[in-house]
Amino acid sequence: MRAPHGSPTRRPSRWAPGVVLAIVLGLLPAPAHGACTAAPPLEAKIFFQNPPANLTYSPTTPIVVVLQVQNCSGALVTTTAGFAQSDFFRQLIFTTPTGGSVTNTAEALLHKDLPPLFCFSRQRVLQTPTAIPVVAAQVLASTFSTQFVIPVQQFYALTQSGRYTVNARIPLHTFTPGDPSAVITDCDQFLAQTVVNVSATTGRQDFTVISNSLEFVLTQFVSGGFLSPLVNDGACTTPPCKTFSLGQVVPVKFQLLNAAGTPTGTATATLTVLQLAGSPPALPPTMLGVGAANPSNQFRFDQTTGQYVFSLNTRVLSRGVWRLDVNISDGSSQSVQIGLQ
Repeated sequence: MRAPHGSPTRRPSRWAPGVVLAIVLGLLPAPAHGACTAAPPLEAKIFFQNPPANLTYSPTTPIVVVLQVQNCSGALVTTTAGFAQSDFFRQLIFTTPTGGSVTNTAEALLHKDLPPLFCFSRQRVLQTPTAIPVVAAQVLASTFSTQFVIPVQQFYALTQSGRYTVNARIPLHTFTPGDPSAVITDCDQFLAQTVVNVSATTGRQDFTVISNSLEFVLTQFVSGGFLSPLVNDGACTTPPCKTFSLGQVVPVKFQLLNAAGTPTGTATATLTVLQLAGSPPALPPTMLGVGAANPSNQFRFDQTTGQYVFSLNTRVLSRGVWRLDVNISDGSSQSVQIGLQ
């Protein structure tokens, strides 16, 4: 069980200057109540707020996760006091590109187990051989729901580049109201108060409420998209936005910027292609570059222009629509469509 703790708005001293975390009940769509799909009587859902189209975040792009927690049982839920005021936003777990995990390190410090109180007698009958360890009860309404908007980088140290997975894992202890060994209403030391027996062997259920999982990529670099003569897909209503003649050598160029906005050539970039429309070429296109200038379909970095450059030999392709995929060594990628006629 967790110690009671207030909402962020009640404890502003926890936040560093400029940190904004909102408990939202009306600004975003409220959680939709429905039947639980698993054993816990509560359900947690997470989703990104305003994510980039390819779920790839650069160093300057804020990652914002919305966490919704709701009672999906359709009934009252009896738990330990303070649960509804939990700092749920501290209970995200990020799996790193190398298989490790990132959590909010303040969670263990802020939410220590409650030191229980003790019920020594019930209706003047001494509880033997030992007193009953109890904490105050909290009853969650059947319509209980709460929502957090979480600026991830403010609370989680995501330092590696690559693909992450994130979900929420929320500990929950519930107690069956009809079980007098679990929910106690007649303790002489807590007159007219309902407490729960935290050592109960019946009527107590321990859960971990696990949300859905999200995946995203965190990059070291900022990309401004493809440079001329290519035209990025967002520049027209129906890509491809640029068509070339079959057999033409097409320069594929882009820049990567570091967090300071300076062009950098420290990454490795390679090119692959995928045909979206048209008849396939006679042979699968594997070596895409012209001559030996682009070995292994790898871009070269031009120190003078600060650009990554690849000379695409369209002779190995065919007429139709092709997607060019650039894969960066930090785990990110970017794509553009071209037409060949």
